[in-house]
Amino acid sequence: MLKKEKEKKSKETKPTEQKWDRIEIRFKNQDLNSLRRHLLQDLSREYYGCLLAKRNVIGNFCVITVADAIFPDKGLYHQQGVSSLRVTGEFLREVLLEVDKRIDVDTFIDVHTHPFAQSDVWFSGTDDRDEENFVEYLTNESASIYYASIVFSKTMYEARYWETDNYGQAICFPAVIKTQKLSEAIISSKQEYHGAKDDGLMQGMFNRSVLALGLENMRKITGGQHISVVGVGGIGSIIAEHLVHMGFSHINLIDFDTLELSNLNRIVGVTYEDAEKERVKVDAVREGLLRINPNADIRAYNHNVFDKEVERVLAESDWIMVATDNHASRYHIQELAFRYYVPFITAGVNISVKNGIVSDMSGEVILIRIGDRVCLSCLKRLNFNEIAKEIHPDKIVREGLVRKGYVRGSDVKEPAVKTLNSHLATMAVDVLVNQYTERHRDAIIQVYEDNEFQTIYEDKVSVANRNLECNVCSI
Repeated sequence: MLKKEKEKKSKETKPTEQKWDRIEIRFKNQDLNSLRRHLLQDLSREYYGCLLAKRNVIGNFCVITVADAIFPDKGLYHQQGVSSLRVTGEFLREVLLEVDKRIDVDTFIDVHTHPFAQSDVWFSGTDDRDEENFVEYLTNESASIYYASIVFSKTMYEARYWETDNYGQAICFPAVIKTQKLSEAIISSKQEYHGAKDDGLMQGMFNRSVLALGLENMRKITGGQHISVVGVGGIGSIIAEHLVHMGFSHINLIDFDTLELSNLNRIVGVTYEDAEKERVKVDAVREGLLRINPNADIRAYNHNVFDKEVERVLAESDWIMVATDNHASRYHIQELAFRYYVPFITAGVNISVKNGIVSDMSGEVILIRIGDRVCLSCLKRLNFNEIAKEIHPDKIVREGLVRKGYVRGSDVKEPAVKTLNSHLATMAVDVLVNQYTERHRDAIIQVYEDNEFQTIYEDKVSVANRNLECNVCSI
């Protein structure tokens, strides 16, 4: 069972009706590196492992999130050579039983190596037959377990997802591996590089960015990365403008609100006329961004973050920039981010006024990557009483209880100045850019204060005192 004898090339997948727009196998931060180190540490023979994962489907988009890895002990290999291997049926049955009994996983991913291959890698004909037989076995056993497979060379991979068609025949679809940071990602044998051309970067509007950040880093930034900005008010609009200036070319703007004159002291890219006409924020901001870079792909979603359409947009994002100003929206975004393994960065400000005098002017930026065992919940940055107030179905109760922020579009007036928003938006985009350049060490929480004097510092205390048994990020 699951014998891995290498042949010249795997047969091509039979043509089938198009069911999936895209299938992605997503890893927590540094888990792909750990997996490859474990399987490729000895290149004298093939190695095998099983990944336990969860399948999430939204429309024709399938995301498989990897939770755990299980490896057979040496005694559980029947055969293990440089170009073939076989593991015991007992080992596979134990793994399937583990998948079946757990509620957090429903997918079995078969992983093996081709250590003799330096770069290009593919599934062999033997792999095809073994995996087709395995799919048929799962079908015959009526197992409610989904199945995918990955093969690694020294530097590349190929991945696929298996199902049965209407006639009970095993069919497979290509899958893409996705990591939290691009520096951890590896290239698929079937994948082409989607970065920008050198000439455009060296001679166009980003030539000075290349001088500052380096050509390879700008290739990453200006390539196929999709960034979603949730909330395009005082902080979010500045974040969006920074993203365009930095070279990000695929940006989603998400906000359900409309402009008014009181917004003009802090929202960038909009005009007095826009506010007078009470235009939709995302549409007005989008037009401003396209004036900066008309070649950018800027998409406007005039939706509440709780809308189903927004879920797919966020699920397909590489990063989410959270600039909303209430607990309920941040809680929901975090829920989606952990469901689909999408890293996110939050930015928020606070201006406290007592007796007509500003007593505090500050803000913080928080970096959340799936696998770092940190989230807004364990950091105590979410107030669940406030969440209940903000989403209470009774409008009278909701409006009577809310103390600050926005509650589904109801503007409770709070002090706001652009300079504070600009500092926090700039910090947030700097944190994002560092995920591509890795120029300095990441800090989970960065605080900005403008009280006795301006200062930025890392909040290590909140991270150290977080709930280590959090039911969001520690499972």
